[in-house]
Amino acid sequence: MARAVAGRFRRARWSVLQTAVAVSVSWFVAHDLLGHPQPFFAPIAAAVSLSASDVLRGQRAVQLMSGVALGILLGTAVEAVAGTAAPAFAVAALLAMYAALAFGGGPFGQGLMFVNQTAASAILILALHRPGSGTERLVDALIGGGVVVVIGVLLVPADPHRLLDDAARGVFAAVRDALADLRDEVAEGRRDQDPDRELALGQRIHSRLAALTQARGTARQVVLVAPRRWRSRQSVHRAIARSKYLTLYANAALSLVRVAGAALASGEELPRTLREAVAELADACAVLADGGSAAEARAAAERAVRLLDPAEHPGTGYRGPAVYAARACARDLLAALGPAEDDRRVRPSPAR
Repeated sequence: MARAVAGRFRRARWSVLQTAVAVSVSWFVAHDLLGHPQPFFAPIAAAVSLSASDVLRGQRAVQLMSGVALGILLGTAVEAVAGTAAPAFAVAALLAMYAALAFGGGPFGQGLMFVNQTAASAILILALHRPGSGTERLVDALIGGGVVVVIGVLLVPADPHRLLDDAARGVFAAVRDALADLRDEVAEGRRDQDPDRELALGQRIHSRLAALTQARGTARQVVLVAPRRWRSRQSVHRAIARSKYLTLYANAALSLVRVAGAALASGEELPRTLREAVAELADACAVLADGGSAAEARAAAERAVRLLDPAEHPGTGYRGPAVYAARACARDLLAALGPAEDDRRVRPSPAR
């Protein structure tokens, strides 16, 4: 438990530090330089946009600034027509959320940031209304978002290779655990009787794949808008293309677990070479989950492919599908790793 918490702290330390600096700078600009008496929108905008994650920072900043601007406009309009009584709050929330849903899409459509910020801003305009507050709140939000762009996009942009590597390691760790369990089950000729095991396994792997999808989106944004990352654009796009095969790989691994499990449950004897291939694939995932050598993992996957020569494994029942699923798993892993020359072309990201 303590080790897991320490790991989360270590991974998030730079993001948290950047957020703290952005919050302080936003308040200083809005309060000390511009003289706004209560510029809470500025530091809040910075904190929400940066947060403790490098993922989709630029997109969050755009969503927040756009949502706040739309919410302020709607809140000001509702206040002018309906005042600040209780029914006005309902009208403001209704209009804000429907307007956000109507405008949301593209860079605004990721999650509920745009909708939530639009509604919250409209409500705050009514709750804290005073003459001229709408314009002041809008300026504060733009200050906070602008500080985020300067710090999180221009000065200290995320490392796209590190984002992709971290997300890929999460996928490899989930698949490693699944294949290691399967390796033990096949070796012992037994089947785990927990009916919810496969569902939990699928949920874990697909949650890691969702994180990888977000990392790919962030990497694309970073190399598009951050000048400091433009030089790595080609290598990042190659890494993104390879990472897409991880989806096929993870799903092939799930299929392998289910088919091999069905074979064990029905009492079928799986071939020795399948057991050896599953062990090779589990070892390859263990290497990659720990950030080890891609060449070592590639060699293990190639050994698995050779073990699963289709001419050597005819059979009925679940035996044949299990072999085919294992072969697909090995080949998808090789596609995700890419050719050996890519290991030399892309220098690993430094630990942060």
